[in-house]
Amino acid sequence: MGLTWLDAAAMTLIVVEAAFLAWLLRHRAMGSRAQRLLEDRLRFETLLSDLSAKLIHVDASGLDAALGAALRQVVAFLGMDRGNLDEYIEGRPGARVSWTEPGIEKLPPILAAGHFVWTAGTLRRGGVVRFRRTDALPAAAAADRAGYERLGTRSHLSIPLQAGGPMLGVLSFDSVRAERDWPDELVDRLRLLSEAFAGALERKRMELALAERLRFQRLLSDLSVRFANVPALDFDQAVHGALRSIVDFLGVDRAALIAFPTRGGAEASWSVDGATDMSRLSWLMPRLQSGDVVRVSPPAELPDGMKDLVALPLRSGGVILGGLVVATVGAGRAWSDELLEQLHLVGETVANALAAGQAERESGRLRQELAHIGRVSAMGELAASLAHELNQPLTAILNNAEVAQQHLQAAAPNRLELREILDDIVADDKRAAEVIQRLRALLKKGTLEHAPLDINDVVGEVAQLVRNDVVLRNVPMTVDLASGLPVVRGDRVQLQQVILNMVLNGLEAMVEPNGRAHALVIRTSRAGDAAVRVAVEDSGAGIDMENVERLFQPLYTTKPEGLGMGLAIARTIVDAHGGRLRASNNAAGGATFQFTLPVAADRGR
Repeated sequence: MGLTWLDAAAMTLIVVEAAFLAWLLRHRAMGSRAQRLLEDRLRFETLLSDLSAKLIHVDASGLDAALGAALRQVVAFLGMDRGNLDEYIEGRPGARVSWTEPGIEKLPPILAAGHFVWTAGTLRRGGVVRFRRTDALPAAAAADRAGYERLGTRSHLSIPLQAGGPMLGVLSFDSVRAERDWPDELVDRLRLLSEAFAGALERKRMELALAERLRFQRLLSDLSVRFANVPALDFDQAVHGALRSIVDFLGVDRAALIAFPTRGGAEASWSVDGATDMSRLSWLMPRLQSGDVVRVSPPAELPDGMKDLVALPLRSGGVILGGLVVATVGAGRAWSDELLEQLHLVGETVANALAAGQAERESGRLRQELAHIGRVSAMGELAASLAHELNQPLTAILNNAEVAQQHLQAAAPNRLELREILDDIVADDKRAAEVIQRLRALLKKGTLEHAPLDINDVVGEVAQLVRNDVVLRNVPMTVDLASGLPVVRGDRVQLQQVILNMVLNGLEAMVEPNGRAHALVIRTSRAGDAAVRVAVEDSGAGIDMENVERLFQPLYTTKPEGLGMGLAIARTIVDAHGGRLRASNNAAGGATFQFTLPVAADRGR
């Protein structure tokens, strides 16, 4: 029996319903897939927006922590087992941020030498490295494949980080527990995400570069301040402070400054933090003197465990004055072109300071010569009183010797009286020797000897030297020494010369009668917390305050027979000691010449 039209209609209806049902199911599946894709895109957009907001508002000091948190978010979003963000800096290691699931070994730096050569080359050329399985890698990546397999990597993705310029780093993701596809759409999204990481790294570099430039400017400023108008007495201290600043800035372990000899003088050197005997680097000196910049890395050529060394010749006015040497111990130092350029600028600043120091030392030598001439001249003014002071003990010695001869001619010499006579002769001889010793100290021509001094002792010795002169001039002299004065630092002979010159000026001011009783006072006192004062007061005619500064100029004098050099030399000496010499009139008549000296400070290096 054949099919009726009713059966055919029923079958047609069933087919239509089945087709319609299939269409509905397919449409629903497509809708679900589209919805999932939309949800994934929304999740990704949310992640991108969130990470961008977090990374853009973090300063450089907190950026590494922010990058670590961002990396962990991306790894969790992708469902991966480990992720790495490796900064790339030519010639030296950069920062590294890594995150792994517990129990999984960290992935070593992708760009590190020898780890993944093919991968690193592809990334440096701007390519993306991705694979579902390690056997998908090309034959050229055989060494990389072995490396990934040793680390348990099953699927991997590495994206170069760029911000419109050279590569800044690499963003890597690894799957260890399962294989993972890397479709183009996902890679494109992750490239977009990588721009947020690249922008953060670029901003970090810019902020760090700016901070480094500011730090360098502070170093140059610090060196300039240290060496600005530094007196010869403080030059060594300034050099050691400057070398410590250079060591801190460069991140090295040792630094030394060498000054080549001038005018037949000796070579000088200063060093900090584990000084190296420069005689052990004798090969270095000729190269610096010839103007070579020296860079040495092989440890075999360097003593004392140094790993690398850089030495710069220091030039000023076209003349090589010395060398600046920096070195590392224990670990080598990468010397970029920018760092070497900064070192050259530091060298120029130090060279100028070295030139100023040498000029100051030469000036000091000339001052010393001039001061010696001034002392000889002052001794000429004291010739009569010194002759009288020497004549007294010598005459007493002669008289006592003659009396002793008479006693010896007696039949029974009085031994007790002879003993007393001999004691007197010894005492007078010591008096004469002390006078001669004081004269020799003032007249000797030697190097400066800066040492801690009790200013009262210095003043007392000068008072002893002039005591006969004030007696001969019939001028009462009072010495008023304050107790408990702090120690000063200076050259004893030169400071005695200053006081002697002030005393002689005071005595000369009282030669002409002016209706006031003659009086000379030498006084010491405190001048605040940081200085002591020495003053010489006279009762002479006073000084013309309109020309008071001219008194301290060379060749200016108010004396008929004066050379006009005494006060000029005295001020030069006081200035070199960091003090100040000045003059003023007394309220009751006469004038006061006084100078201050800074209290001696601890000079630790």
